[in-house]
Amino acid sequence: MSKNQDFTNDIIDYALTLGATLAGVAELKSLQSLNTNPPNLLENFNYAISIAVALPQDVFKLITNKNPGEIYAHYYTTTNSLLDLITLRLSEKILHYGYSALAIPASLSIGLSKLYSNASHKAFARGAGLGWIGKNLLLITPKFGPRVRLATVLTDIPLHAGKPFEDQNCGKCTKCIDVCPINALKSFDFKAYPVKREDVLDAKKCHTRLERIRKMEFIGVSICGVCIKVCPIGK
Repeated sequence: MSKNQDFTNDIIDYALTLGATLAGVAELKSLQSLNTNPPNLLENFNYAISIAVALPQDVFKLITNKNPGEIYAHYYTTTNSLLDLITLRLSEKILHYGYSALAIPASLSIGLSKLYSNASHKAFARGAGLGWIGKNLLLITPKFGPRVRLATVLTDIPLHAGKPFEDQNCGKCTKCIDVCPINALKSFDFKAYPVKREDVLDAKKCHTRLERIRKMEFIGVSICGVCIKVCPIGK
């Protein structure tokens, strides 16, 4: 393989073959200011391959303010496992070509009370052009709305990056803010991504609710889904 070869189509097609619903590439040069753990996580990579798997809309119809339901919990867990398998296989393919690759798990919290992970899958997905950051701080895709789960592969293989969504396209809609059972979401205008997450989300309130739900019988994972259910995009 030539070191000047563009592997984009090959990598994206392979991801879709493995089960991804959406896949795209973000250039990391414009994302160096992202908070990551460890802080130098992006240092040896040029691109982030963003992978999305859509969840069926009927699952979200079962969600209530009091209980997201064991079926949603099952889909959430299974989809995360699928994403981790896709990114693992994608990394293996990139390594086979002689380049570096690091798969970032779909759902791995390292600062649970603050709802942080190793890096923002949403930021990578937005940078890859898969969607924009909505008022619920989730990635909103044009076709599926926020009803997707995400994972990422960091790599140095030569790729062609997508074009980021420059503006969030939720317009005047505030359904996600209005429906939040604990008033954790705040109405705050931002262009691409809020400078301070606290301006949009009360993470402590959100964490308290997620922990309560996680401990419910037959749930076992930190989920809610109310703001996802009401989003009109992709319905």
